[in-house]
Amino acid sequence: MTLLHAILLGLVQGLTEFLPVSSTAHLTLVEHLMFRGKPMPLAFDVLLHVGTLGALMVYFRRELVQLVMGCVGRDKEGRKLAIWLFLAMIPTAIFGLATKGVKEAAKEHLWVYGVGLLVTAALLFVANRLSQQRVNSQDGELTGRDIQDLRAVDALAVGTIQGIGGGFGLSRSGSTISVGVFRGLKLPASTRFSFLLGMPTIAAAGVVELRGLLKPILNHQPLPAELAFPPGSSAPILLCVTGVIAAGISGYLAIGLLDRFTRRPRLNGFAVYCLVMGLVMLTLGATGVLGHP
Repeated sequence: MTLLHAILLGLVQGLTEFLPVSSTAHLTLVEHLMFRGKPMPLAFDVLLHVGTLGALMVYFRRELVQLVMGCVGRDKEGRKLAIWLFLAMIPTAIFGLATKGVKEAAKEHLWVYGVGLLVTAALLFVANRLSQQRVNSQDGELTGRDIQDLRAVDALAVGTIQGIGGGFGLSRSGSTISVGVFRGLKLPASTRFSFLLGMPTIAAAGVVELRGLLKPILNHQPLPAELAFPPGSSAPILLCVTGVIAAGISGYLAIGLLDRFTRRPRLNGFAVYCLVMGLVMLTLGATGVLGHP
């Protein structure tokens, strides 16, 4: 693994984690191209999550403070939002853990990610259409509910699609934003809730992966080959630092881009991209060019 690999993986992780195009699908494709289908070192993967989590926390630092104040009873709106995020994480955890084994097996079959991207494209097209229909003809403003008008069923619906879809090539941000719109939220409000939900989600995913790394370390055992940096790699510390920085910076830029892009219904460009990439991965996987048919 070289420094260029670390930069590319960090950029892919940061950009695709937040843009509605599926980070899992893109990282899996890159792993097939770079490492012949072998996963990136687990320590590096965990740290990439740290980079994207840091990007979220910096971008939404005001909301993060509001959530903390809400948890200690000093901000009513922050407390409500914290409750909805917690509620959304329940079905995410249930469905995420229930499908974990299947999602791991899916990494060998790129066509699965192709299907996930095609579903993402369909969701984005429909969500964009609904948002366009909700534009007020008089002042051009979007109609619908704001984030402070969230309901328990909204949080559960968003958390459910996140738990079911994450890991199959169905974009986490794309699916959660779309379901929020389907539930009657304004597109900007649904996008913001999806981003805020990304903080506990990415943190939880990092903790789950970290367990696999800590187990051999705590047992004073050498890391299995699939978890360690391959022989001949550049200095692991340099690779990790570079990957984290690349993921953090690109993630911050991606958040800002989508945050501005969704102030008006402009999801069709991402939908077209997912459609094209879905067809590409479907073809590569089905023909056995990359991965197993």
